[in-house]
Amino acid sequence: MTTGNDADRVRSVHRRARAFVLLQRILSTGSLGVDALAEALVVSPATLNAYLSGDVPIPLERQLCLALFVIERVPELAREGHRLRAQVAAAIAFHEHATALHREAPTTRF
Repeated sequence: MTTGNDADRVRSVHRRARAFVLLQRILSTGSLGVDALAEALVVSPATLNAYLSGDVPIPLERQLCLALFVIERVPELAREGHRLRAQVAAAIAFHEHATALHREAPTTRF
C-alpha cells in the first residue's frame, strides 16, 4: 500500500526524469502545442497531460519516440534528444538482460 508521501515521491521522480523535462522544454518553446506533440508521440492529448502531471510514467517506447522526434524536428534541443535516446537504449538493454549484473562490486586493479 502506498501512502500519500510515497505517491508524491514517485511523482517527484517522474518530474525529474529526462523525458519529462524534455517534454516541458518543448512545450515551453511555444513551437508546439499539446495536441501537436501528442500527435508526434502517437498518444492522445489526455495521455500526454497525464505524463506532464507526473501521474503516469512515460513508457520507454514513447520516450524513444520523443527522443527521435526531438533529434529530427527540434534542433535547439537535439543534444537532449540524443541523451534521452542513449538513456532509453540503456534501459531497454537492462530490461532485456543484455547488460551483465554482478553479485558484488568488481575488483579494482589498483
